[in-house]
Amino acid sequence: MEFILQKTDIFDKEIGAKLDMIIRANQDSFIKGYVYKLTVSFHVNLLNDPRFEEFNIPVPSKTNKGTKKDKIYDVMSYQLNSLEQILEHHGIEIYTATIQGDNLETESIFKIEICEDTSEHKFMGKGKNKKRMKVKSIVPSLPYTQANVSKIAFERLCKIYFDIINIIKNKKIMSEILEIEETQDDNILYKAFVEQYGELWLTTSEREKELLNRLKERTLLVVNRFLEKEEKAQ
Repeated sequence: MEFILQKTDIFDKEIGAKLDMIIRANQDSFIKGYVYKLTVSFHVNLLNDPRFEEFNIPVPSKTNKGTKKDKIYDVMSYQLNSLEQILEHHGIEIYTATIQGDNLETESIFKIEICEDTSEHKFMGKGKNKKRMKVKSIVPSLPYTQANVSKIAFERLCKIYFDIINIIKNKKIMSEILEIEETQDDNILYKAFVEQYGELWLTTSEREKELLNRLKERTLLVVNRFLEKEEKAQ
């Protein structure tokens, strides 16, 4: 579910009350026993707005040293907490909550997304004290974060790809490993590699092991097949 608050922004202290009205009007859309994920977005341009300096936080965070960055984080955290409290008041369970600056259509809207949380559960504590962990994300600039993530992913996957190709030194074999038409074009090969093994840059240890084993088995199969053909040809 996506709700757009018009003529408002990150500095609106009535955001909680506005969400409360939305939830009351859509109460039947939420299923009891389900766990939901909250993502709220404001226009990233507002990060340069002086109102961050003027916004009064009743209890600033202990880590707030008065810098612009600290004040931005405090305002974002405060607004996210106010929305979480409304959802909790209505009995809507939220264990994953994110507030982010994004490239929205205009600076005067505030976007609220609430959807079922299907992510893997993480717990802390043991026995009777075992509780599901709550994950809260403060992302001042989603576009900047995405650009950095893309750069890291590219570097990680490039290293894996070229480590393999430098060992094999045969793009015909690499084409066969990736099960595509034979090519000498690194761009085509790399694209096929990313499509099949792109998760390797950031995933669970179990999934990484699964992908690497699959890649290893496929590589050995193709290389052995190639060596057998060479032996028969001699």
